[in-house]
Amino acid sequence: MRHGTLIAMTHDLSSLLRSWRELAVLAETGHVTDTAAILGVAQPTLSRSLARVSAEVGAPLVRRHGRGIVLTRYGEQLAAVAERVVADTEAAVRRIRAEVDPERGLVRFGFQHLMGTQLVPRVLRQLHDEHPAIRVDLVEGGAHMLAGQVADGEIDLGLVALPAPVERPHVTSEVLGEQELVLVVPAEHRLAGADAPVPLTAIQGEPLVRMADGYGMRTITEALVAEVGVDVEPSYECRDLATASGLVAAGLGVTVAPRGAGGPGTVEVALDVAGRTPTRAVQLLWHEAALDAAPVRLLRRSVEDVLPALLGPVSSGVPPASP
Repeated sequence: MRHGTLIAMTHDLSSLLRSWRELAVLAETGHVTDTAAILGVAQPTLSRSLARVSAEVGAPLVRRHGRGIVLTRYGEQLAAVAERVVADTEAAVRRIRAEVDPERGLVRFGFQHLMGTQLVPRVLRQLHDEHPAIRVDLVEGGAHMLAGQVADGEIDLGLVALPAPVERPHVTSEVLGEQELVLVVPAEHRLAGADAPVPLTAIQGEPLVRMADGYGMRTITEALVAEVGVDVEPSYECRDLATASGLVAAGLGVTVAPRGAGGPGTVEVALDVAGRTPTRAVQLLWHEAALDAAPVRLLRRSVEDVLPALLGPVSSGVPPASP
């Protein structure tokens, strides 16, 4: 009930803060006249406000002392709380305003590891050129983890690659384009010199380096392998495509990855899966509430401006977006 009484003191944040500020300043000055002058209000107005708060609390907050007014012990208790509330609220408001400031705000941007070398820097370059004071917190991880963080509001935007648009409540998935998937093999591998796309069945019985559970490429690779019915021997599991490429270069297996992921000592071989070139859809995810902040909208615009030109066109089999 006391919580409800305090809420009933005021009808909006502005008047609530005004009441707390009046008590906090009165505790410092010890005089209604000085308090009114500091706050820039008429003394009768301040007196009526204090009387209203006293009535809501149910105890006198001030008493006459000589020719002035001082806080009672109840007023002192409430004023101590008021000082903390005013300071904490004003600090929180400053932080919130800084985050949503269209020119100086903060965006939490998540993406898969490989995108941090191939795609994300180009996006951030454009954002920085147009809005240099916007701050971006970068979060790297697996596709499924990032999708969950977007849904939970832990990050504002997520750049992921999965076989189909992400479908989660209140999350929008916009497919920006597709990346070709290739077979990454050691430089001395029997398929390294192929001058035409090789069928995925050509890796029958080969050790396969794959990503760990929760990563988009793990989901995609398993789907492709199952589609053509090829039997492979899983070797190592990784959380970074650069690590997978290094293992391939060491002759510890082959892997399926986006074109450009192969490192030194490897060769990227074009793939044929049931008569088509395999791809992965690159998607931008956001929670509907995240777009309330102007900096988030500005980063989304940079992503939409830059990435489609760097990616392949969306195939007819991939829906462009999911609400």
